Amino acid sequence: MALPGKEPVIAHVASISVECADCGRNRWWRPDQLKRFGVTGNTPLAALSGRIVCSACRADGLPGAAVSIQAAFIDERQRVRSEARMLNDREVPLEGSKRA
Repeated sequence: MALPGKEPVIAHVASISVECADCGRNRWWRPDQLKRFGVTGNTPLAALSGRIVCSACRADGLPGAAVSIQAAFIDERQRVRSEARMLNDREVPLEGSKRA
């Protein structure tokens, strides 16, 4: 489990779901199966998007980089924290709103 304020890493997940936006292929991987992508237990989850590609698209000569990655956390509280952090990072101010 990550400490408060620390980024979640692969060691905190039970499995990773990878879905290709181009071909629709979906696959679940355990963290130990990601070694071929250079992923270790200390790899931050945010770093996965640049490393994992769709092998089916690659075999067809396509880039295969349009993948969606979702982690299944070992601890439910860790999942909630990670989602909240992700949403907080994406926070966009509303039009017309003013700060005092």
